[in-house]
Amino acid sequence: MIVLDTNVVSEFTRSKPDDAVLTWYDRHDTSSLYLCGPVVMEMAYGAERFLRKTGSERFVRVLERLLNDEFQNRILDFVYPAPVLAGKMRARREDVGRPLSVVDAMIAAICMAHDATLATRNLRDFDGLDLAVVNPFEAGA
Repeated sequence: MIVLDTNVVSEFTRSKPDDAVLTWYDRHDTSSLYLCGPVVMEMAYGAERFLRKTGSERFVRVLERLLNDEFQNRILDFVYPAPVLAGKMRARREDVGRPLSVVDAMIAAICMAHDATLATRNLRDFDGLDLAVVNPFEAGA
């Protein structure tokens, strides 16, 4: 099971998505790819901001398609034990002077609770966590 971070999902909305990401995506069975609640929240936030700024529903429609078609029944929620894991991770990272954002902690905890790998460009954000990560933006990932 692989959970896609926001930066991976949003790559597909670009007019020319990164070739390494496309290759990486094509190598995986889509039924093994998931979203999680915090990623959906970030995408909804971006879509709403774009709509308010431009009047275009482009990203609102993209999000609806992702939720209702491509990832239907493959969206992981922030439910126990993920909230406990997220709280512990944030406290541990704070103690070592590397604060972890609430959203990143939620994403990491959901992955850990489901024994999933996180696909993200932002590997540094998740350093030092007991979390499997992969960067689809790197050739051969």
